[in-house]
Amino acid sequence: MRSTIWPMTLTMPPTAQSATAAPSSALDPALALPRPNLDVSAADFVALRTLLTGHRYDVPGVCARTERGDLYDFTPRTHARHGQAPETGLDALIHLYYDCHTLDRGVCDRLLGEGSGDLLLRLGLASLHEGEIMGTVLMYPTEALWLVSDRPVFSAAGSISYEAVSDFVYPSNTKSVRVFLATLPPSRGKRVLELCSGTGVATLMAAKAGATHAWAVDITERCTHFAAFNARLNDLEHVTSLQGDLYAPLEGQQFDCIVAHPPYIPSTSTEIIYRDGGEDGEQITRAIIGKLPEYLALDGIFHCTCQITAREGAPALDRVRAMLGDAADEFDLILFGRGVTDVKSHFVKQLLNADVETEPGVVALMRRFTTLKVRQMEYGTIIIRRHGMPRRGTAMAVTRHLDGTWGQVAWLLAMQELLADGTNALDVLLASRPRLSPVAKFSLNYQISGNPEDPWRAAEGFLSVEQPVPARISANGADAAFLSSCAGDRTFAHILRDLQAEGTMPPTLTPHEFMHTMLPLVLSGVLETDALPIPFVPSVR
Repeated sequence: MRSTIWPMTLTMPPTAQSATAAPSSALDPALALPRPNLDVSAADFVALRTLLTGHRYDVPGVCARTERGDLYDFTPRTHARHGQAPETGLDALIHLYYDCHTLDRGVCDRLLGEGSGDLLLRLGLASLHEGEIMGTVLMYPTEALWLVSDRPVFSAAGSISYEAVSDFVYPSNTKSVRVFLATLPPSRGKRVLELCSGTGVATLMAAKAGATHAWAVDITERCTHFAAFNARLNDLEHVTSLQGDLYAPLEGQQFDCIVAHPPYIPSTSTEIIYRDGGEDGEQITRAIIGKLPEYLALDGIFHCTCQITAREGAPALDRVRAMLGDAADEFDLILFGRGVTDVKSHFVKQLLNADVETEPGVVALMRRFTTLKVRQMEYGTIIIRRHGMPRRGTAMAVTRHLDGTWGQVAWLLAMQELLADGTNALDVLLASRPRLSPVAKFSLNYQISGNPEDPWRAAEGFLSVEQPVPARISANGADAAFLSSCAGDRTFAHILRDLQAEGTMPPTLTPHEFMHTMLPLVLSGVLETDALPIPFVPSVR
């Protein structure tokens, strides 16, 4: 079945998961979650955008009103104003669509504007119960967008569950989504594909940033529906939402950017589709990466936030590279590590939190991980570029404790490209002008010398930077003095000649040998060069 709904195309193949073929599979068969209404006029969407904008229902507005630093991982009913009667239209929207409370219809129209209750009802964003308006979804600002997703279920005791139905549309204002969005590649003028799209947040960001066209693909019809609604809500054209198993709806096409935030939680079932990633958590990630040789265009970028296991004799980086198969050398790979979990500690925690019903599943997973010889689970973002050059692909793993930017990823990709050129790379760097990173720090430790006249002796020191990646290099006072003299006014070749003239460096040292000694400083970002300018994050700099 295919129906065109301005400004996007919603395609629903006649699969078993299509809404026309079967209802959502529910953990509670009696529970049927509502969904927003796509069968409304463009004028209603214009009215909704006007309402949201007029009441400052954006990230700065909600943060200021709720006294939150940001809106990622916003827990309903825990902010500063919760429990107080809404006084403004912004309060009313937070009350309905963050905290999931009801609001008297008259109060709704008074605070949001006459007819606003009817508008929310027509759009399927609310229902009416005995004169009370109730938000039927979550609706929230994220990254200059408004997004709609399923609302959680609140128990009588106040606990919150996001697992009401198996195809639950999970919110896109969580910490893991922030990690996913932080380093998304630029999309202007490109064909962008988001897999496991959920709300379609990355698709919509790509469209807003100027993508030629952006596709959101999810295996559940429910997510496809929500992504379609979110595109209309944000007035974004050149967006297509498709239901299907990963690449299946777009077979034979290639894309400049492919992004994914797949389910990655190890599980013996697929009861919760947005969460469960197979017995090792990698089932969907493997399927996505394994098809990149077919679907990622030349010079294209793949971006995926997930969890990868490191196994005995097989580090996570090597395992990701192996997923590319025989075409691995066509790709450069970066693994941004955000956190490592020891397997034993993980399962001890799981067993402590398990009950009679869930314990057998935890034990089964623990045995499976033992069979696979899994040692660690590494959470982070995978960046893969199809370099298109007659050379071998490169691979590197870095650890980031701070939110990165695409500029920092681009720096690492440029470094990989440069180093892959071998001897020519050394010549390029020799002709470049180094300067000490403005965010470099030098620390020197001292020990008691035993000499009363000079009681302290310098023992060891190190240089450290946090950008573009965290790095720490051993150094002494002489090293620090030399590096501080690198001010961007001399090339490496010039510096070598000066050092040899001073007698600091032997005259037999060749320029390439000297450059090899400088490489660790350049590759760590301690020395910045005009060949590899570093994109600093202002808040850290």
